[in-house]
Amino acid sequence: MSYQITITKKGQITIPIEIRKILKLEVGKKLDIEFERKKKEIKIKSAPDILDLAGAFKPKKIINAVKVRELMSRKYKPR
Repeated sequence: MSYQITITKKGQITIPIEIRKILKLEVGKKLDIEFERKKKEIKIKSAPDILDLAGAFKPKKIINAVKVRELMSRKYKPR
């Protein structure tokens, strides 16, 4: 897939909608840009988001959230 885009006066580019849909890029999404000087190329990648990791790790022990909240309120005093 190849697209031709134009750079604005401010140095901005627009990512075509087809690519934004495939990569699930929404307003505010962060991107990583990599520049290869020898090849004179740039690569743009979707930056990892902490929310993308949701459900990827299994806890060793499941703890009741209410009990955790009570424990924290006993151990830590509000400022």
